[in-house]
Amino acid sequence: MAVADTHYRFVYVDIGSYGKDCDSAVFKRSTLWTPIQTNMLELPSGRPLSGTHGPNVLQFFVGDEGFALNRNRLRPFGGSNLSVEKRV
Repeated sequence: MAVADTHYRFVYVDIGSYGKDCDSAVFKRSTLWTPIQTNMLELPSGRPLSGTHGPNVLQFFVGDEGFALNRNRLRPFGGSNLSVEKRV
């Protein structure tokens, strides 16, 4: 399991789990799990997106369906839930 920043640089890597282990189990055993669950991970405060003067946007992690949602974890919409026009 790995975390990359907005510049595609790895900032966290957890190596040592078996390939058959599900993503959520690997995540729960990682050193990243407890700080995120207890809001002790010091993520940078929100700021406008680059090149905009819009509202502040919080930092978050994006993962697939294997990860539960919370304040700092998001998932993209599944393709099966979007119309053909919205998938493009």
